[in-house]
Amino acid sequence: MTPRVSALISTLTGAILTGLMLAGPATAAPTPTPTLTPAPAAASVGESAPTTTLNGYRTVGYYGGWQAAGDAHATLKRLFVDKGAAANITHLNYAFGNISGSQASLDAARARGVQGLDGVKPGRCFISDAAAPAAGETDAAGDAGSDFVRVYSAADSVLGVADQKNAKKQALAGNFNQLRELKRLYPDLKIAISLGGWSWSKSFSTAVATAKGRAALASSCIDVYIKGNLPVIDGRGGKGAAAGVFDGFDLDWEWPGAPDWAQEVGNRTDPDHDKANFLAFVKELRTQLDALTAQNGHDYQISAFLPASPTVITAGGWDAPELFRYIDYGNLQGYDLWGAWSAQTGHQANIHGDPQHNWGLGLDTIVASYRAAGVDPAQLNLGVPAYGQGWKDAQNTPWTGATGIGQQTWDQLKARDLKITHEYTDTNAFNATWGYDAKAKEFWSFDDPFAVAEKTSWAVEQGLGGMDFWELSGDVDGNLSSAAATVIRDAGHGPIAGNPALLCQDTPTVASTAWNGQTTYTKGDRAYLDGRVYEALWFAKGAPPDGSATGAWQTLTACGVAPTTVQPWMADRVYDTGDQATYQGRTYTAKWWTRGDVPGETKNSPWR
Repeated sequence: MTPRVSALISTLTGAILTGLMLAGPATAAPTPTPTLTPAPAAASVGESAPTTTLNGYRTVGYYGGWQAAGDAHATLKRLFVDKGAAANITHLNYAFGNISGSQASLDAARARGVQGLDGVKPGRCFISDAAAPAAGETDAAGDAGSDFVRVYSAADSVLGVADQKNAKKQALAGNFNQLRELKRLYPDLKIAISLGGWSWSKSFSTAVATAKGRAALASSCIDVYIKGNLPVIDGRGGKGAAAGVFDGFDLDWEWPGAPDWAQEVGNRTDPDHDKANFLAFVKELRTQLDALTAQNGHDYQISAFLPASPTVITAGGWDAPELFRYIDYGNLQGYDLWGAWSAQTGHQANIHGDPQHNWGLGLDTIVASYRAAGVDPAQLNLGVPAYGQGWKDAQNTPWTGATGIGQQTWDQLKARDLKITHEYTDTNAFNATWGYDAKAKEFWSFDDPFAVAEKTSWAVEQGLGGMDFWELSGDVDGNLSSAAATVIRDAGHGPIAGNPALLCQDTPTVASTAWNGQTTYTKGDRAYLDGRVYEALWFAKGAPPDGSATGAWQTLTACGVAPTTVQPWMADRVYDTGDQATYQGRTYTAKWWTRGDVPGETKNSPWR
């Protein structure tokens, strides 16, 4: 499937600004429940449930599932294990999920042999194995191959464990299984499925047009992504196959009620009713998720991708305070404010709007519009692009004539010989960044780590709740997210209450690495998995720590907890004389060496 193109098209003071954003759809064993986790903090206003934070801020990364097999080879393992994303990202939005279109389109796709559509009705969440036949014909499009069918090698796997080639032995493969494995290394990472996007927003309007349709759509999305009831495709999937992978939804409807110039080809809209129907759908989704929470105790979050265009904001009601009663937070599109579609160079992500250019549009005017409508700034994250907009036959200055040549990722741009300029306002405030290739006469508008640090500082000053990045594969080394995280860590505690981002490698006095199935461990080696730090008692390779009292691993401590702390009794741990553990509200001391003996269970117990 070709890369998704997401558009921001702004109308300001009667003028039309067209923008494009790269993105798009591409292509086990049950996870043990950690028993040693910190008590959750109370949720703040604007968060429906305890969340993960970095010093009181969110850091959200979007990940396009098709990128794992793309040119960047940006697998989740490469981003989060080999590189540094895990230390800087608290929330991961997996893009994208689709909503089914008309009955005729579904029937035609079934007739072509498309898998994944059995029992699928119009206006439902679904996953198929077929690309769209043509632009705008996305009624039955999906990417099951990337999502849960693709077989990962041990080298590309988060845990270093190759997927079983026999689908009967492993129901879940692909990116969904990699997300599940990622949670075993980082249990506090929040993962959401992002619904829609530029290419897959066609059927939103029709799906939410009635109360019955809204209820059915919400139920179907929860069934597929939260309960994990996947279609069976090439033998993979099935009931509950992806249960526990996702913690909620990111709503990326582009764009309810907006004019035709703001829509992808083929999108269906209802300008008179989309706004109200969208709000009603979000309320319905929130209600159904809360009901599920009451059953299983798991907290689910809803976020939204928020437009920058005043016209689009108004048409969809994106700045309505009532909307923010049902969503936990929104990710502002802080980019594509100008772009290669114009025959003039300019800033795609400037902080300060200049009335002489682009009708004064800047991050400051965007944030101000939401705040003026009554939205709590703590519920807003500032978006950062991991790509640039480019022009050829250009001068080394913005707002001059040139020919647009499209986009390049940050990784591509940083590898070029660009002369980088950081622009400041007359009051010495940082504004924007551009790079110039004198030999090729190319002008590029983008954010480098310096710009991201400045923007993060500005977001902190504005009282925003965090930062978000589109899209992680454009910044494989994590230069941009790291720049933001550094500023956030050095700032005062942010406005979001919740659990601090917990990294097992930060456990006091314990040196450990992520457990990997390809690593050979010897006695004394340490590795983390499932929220615990483990220590090898003898040679181990391939078999993960599982809490067994006869296995090669013993639990040393809970992640983030000093091993000298008295902790709950663990069956796999070796206790020597004098070691202590808690069990059923009491503290026990080992009288001699013991492993696997439950405290107080027998008359001659090794515990007192």
